[in-house]
Amino acid sequence: MTPHEAASSNLARASRIMAWLALAGAIVYVALDIGTLLFPDTLTAFGAFEAHHLGMQSLSNIPLALRTGALALDLIPTALFAWMLLELHRLFLAYAGGAVFTEESLGRLSRISALMFVQAAAAFVMEAPISYVLSLAHPSGRHEVTLSLTSSDVSFLFVAGVALVIARVMAEARRMAVENAEFV
Repeated sequence: MTPHEAASSNLARASRIMAWLALAGAIVYVALDIGTLLFPDTLTAFGAFEAHHLGMQSLSNIPLALRTGALALDLIPTALFAWMLLELHRLFLAYAGGAVFTEESLGRLSRISALMFVQAAAAFVMEAPISYVLSLAHPSGRHEVTLSLTSSDVSFLFVAGVALVIARVMAEARRMAVENAEFV
């Protein structure tokens, strides 16, 4: 096996692994998001509780109807994140098949970075109505609206920016390669 063939084989193997991890991640992420609001006691025991909506208040003290309403709102950024992971799954499968610099692969990489930006913005914006809905169980006059921007959020946006720039660099490299191939 030549060094090029070994590198291609390693890329294909790593891409297949990442494809299936992205698919599993999409499924687990959605399941944990739903479970956190519908079955808070169970998932809190496993550390899956997202306290940023409530400070340190327990979700299990909030009526199911309010948790379900919050879930409906929370599913917007969750769906965007799952969509991004599904696009990532398809991108890695394309890489595993050798389609690295194709127009389709570059389009997927661009969609992934765009979805990352949109999801981060949606998660930030939806936190206010989610926290309000969850606070409706409080006595009158004690309703809360929270917004938070964490270092994880900023890091996620930075990675989205990096992915967007890489997608554009790869698209430009592909354009130049096609142009050079047509010239000769």
